Amino acid sequence: MSVYAFPLSHRPKAVEILHHPFFWNSEMRLSFLRDASDRVELEDREDGSELLGALESVKTVALGGLWNDKMDSAFINDIGRYRRYKYDSVRDLLRVIRNKLNHYRELSKEIQGILGQVPEGFESYFSTRFPRLVIEVYKVLHTYCLEEDIFQKYFKGNQN
Repeated sequence: MSVYAFPLSHRPKAVEILHHPFFWNSEMRLSFLRDASDRVELEDREDGSELLGALESVKTVALGGLWNDKMDSAFINDIGRYRRYKYDSVRDLLRVIRNKLNHYRELSKEIQGILGQVPEGFESYFSTRFPRLVIEVYKVLHTYCLEEDIFQKYFKGNQN
């Protein structure tokens, strides 16, 4: 179907296309995932959060199974030293990405080697294993956090 088959009013604006996550660089994708993790940590697991429910509802598409099965065993052993994670949780994967990104310099050389250099190598480690993670999290946060200041840099141009 041709783009011309859609009325002009239904076609995305150029600025919307340019701000789509598909066009983000590694640094922007990592920044978004870090901010997303920080935001969902504000949600209480016990209070029936709609945001958290929506985030976890995309786990099949975003994760494609248990996320620990897609990662190096040395990395899984490393993260298990600090806390327990639910390997079927989008929220927990976001937390792992955020924590390892924020504490990258404190990681052993082995784990740094597994993850690769920040930002490109690090982002690639996760995006090759979870190619739908960014877009699925983006869609959820666009629905629930569109007006929040911290996300304006990601959503500007995509306000429709």
